[in-house]
Amino acid sequence: MVSWIVEGGIGEAVCSALSLVRDVVVKHLAVKRVPRSGKPEELMSLFGIDSACIVSAVKEVLKL
Repeated sequence: MVSWIVEGGIGEAVCSALSLVRDVVVKHLAVKRVPRSGKPEELMSLFGIDSACIVSAVKEVLKL
């Protein structure tokens, strides 16, 4: 069960496009709280959408 709902953006578009496809796993990375000011690299890391988080999400989905 998901405790948060993310609306809009590329993630929702991908989930919508794949909603009728069987056996597809989607790991939706998104900003789940109100954004704030800062350097892009810092903010991407803070919100869990930087390259390290993407690699981690892929490994989680692939069960590596």
